[in-house]
Amino acid sequence: MFDLKRPCNNCPFRKGEGERFLLPRLRLREIRRGDAFQCHKTVDYDHFDVPEKRAGNRPQQCAGLMAVLMREGEPNTIMQIAERMAGVDFSDLDPQREAYDSWADVLKAHKAR
Repeated sequence: MFDLKRPCNNCPFRKGEGERFLLPRLRLREIRRGDAFQCHKTVDYDHFDVPEKRAGNRPQQCAGLMAVLMREGEPNTIMQIAERMAGVDFSDLDPQREAYDSWADVLKAHKAR
């Protein structure tokens, strides 16, 4: 669930990609404040309408979002649980700093209104 360390090439939290996605401020707020956020490449869109199958066979959390949240000092719920209960170390996230540096940068890139 935490194997991804770098944002995908078309991650909405990767520098230069927010301008392509232009997610609304409300959606970005939902993502930031959500308990978890799965990488879009690991969602099973063939079964998206079936919540039990939507996560697919090998769900992974979004490395881009996790990197930004860690830089902000605000890991989401699933990250906090993974740190405390499973000893997951997030210090190796985004080694090339491909994700946005701050939440303010995310909002600016998405031109959040």
